[in-house]
Amino acid sequence: MVIITDATEADLDQIFQIETESFEDPYPYSLLRAYLFLANKLYLVAKQREKVVGYIIGIIQYGYRGHIVSIAVEPIYRKQGIGAKLLNEIEERFKLNGARYSYLEVNTNNLSAISFYRANGYLIMYVRKNYYGRDKHAFVMVKNLYYKYLD
Repeated sequence: MVIITDATEADLDQIFQIETESFEDPYPYSLLRAYLFLANKLYLVAKQREKVVGYIIGIIQYGYRGHIVSIAVEPIYRKQGIGAKLLNEIEERFKLNGARYSYLEVNTNNLSAISFYRANGYLIMYVRKNYYGRDKHAFVMVKNLYYKYLD
């Protein structure tokens, strides 16, 4: 059984391991640690027993928008609903903090992540050129936290 809880410093080594397994250009350990203090109850981990199997970091900007800074699930635990649980929990916390919508950036070539976000209610709004480096673009995807869209 997977539980979602606030991240702690004790979780950082496992979070960093997931980060390096998940991204071509991972965040440095120091930045992941800094977010423990910056994200204020918006840095969550998914745990199976005591093992961290996924994490999500969010921040509230301008008092009304939630930004998903990073989300990752350990590769062998993917496609089990853990990412969706993390996403749902952060969106609820965004709403409790007054956010009207949630947004994130995703590499335009990361088709599995784009599909995951679309399945969870995110819509592609525009392209942010060179977001991940030269010729590495991102889609900015947005989800309104108060209205459900009909397909």
